[in-house]
Parts: sequence; C-alpha cells; structure tokens
Amino acid sequence: MEARALVDTGFVVALWDRGDPCHGWAAAAASRLRGPWLTCEGCVSEMVFLLGDGLGPAAVLDLYEQLEHGLIVSQHLLPEDLGRVRAESARYRGRTVDFADACLMVLSDQYPRLPLATIDSEDFAVYLRGRSARKVISPSRRERVGRE
Repeated sequence: MEARALVDTGFVVALWDRGDPCHGWAAAAASRLRGPWLTCEGCVSEMVFLLGDGLGPAAVLDLYEQLEHGLIVSQHLLPEDLGRVRAESARYRGRTVDFADACLMVLSDQYPRLPLATIDSEDFAVYLRGRSARKVISPSRRERVGRE
C-alpha cells in the first residue's frame, strides 16, 4: 500500500458533508492529496458515527466502499501497538488525548513523510512538538468558523 497522506476523522467528514463549514477546504485538499489515504481504526469508528448521524446510512456505506476498494486504508494497530498508543496518550500532562488522535500519532511516527490532513490543527500542533518536521494540512481559522 502506497498511501499519500494520513487522514483524520474531521477531514473525511467535512469532505463527505457538503453542509460542513470546512467542506470547501476539504474538497480542495482532497484534489491535491490523491489517495490512497491512511487512517486508523479509531478514526474509522468516529467517521462511521459522525457520517451516520449527520448524513445517514448511505454515507456510511459509501465509506465502507472506499475502505473495501483501498481508497482509504485503515492500518491495524491493536493489540500490537497498544503500548505505543498508551505512551502517546500519556505524553501530555493535563491534556486528554483521544484514542483516534493517539493512533494517528503512532502512524505519523511510522510514516513521518506523509502529510496529515486534519481539521484539528491546534491539537496536532501540540502532539507534533518535538518530532521531526511533519506537514499538517488544515484549514485556516477563518475556514473553521462555525465548526468550533
């Protein structure tokens, strides 16, 4: 699998949901980030929940089709990398790191050259501190208005 980017939940949801304030940004970013895209189990679970809740079952089935055809690839991390996920979650005193973000950071360490497409640039700016330079693709604050 030759992934071209790591993708977070918010990016994929914004891409699918035309009513999302970040949809225009996500569509433009997707045109530059030709797939396949790499993500993790935690993000897939969040995507299913948010797409199903916002757009209904057809959107979830579309996501499953993308996964089935390898356009979005979910790398299996558990249980083999649970220690690394736990260590990632423990790195930040006083800050709760959700499971999906911790898994994405483990993937980012495994594939440091892949850009990360995310709506959550503030969180990932913290998570990426102290690591070798990583490219984060995210909307500007203006493009996130209505999402925060």
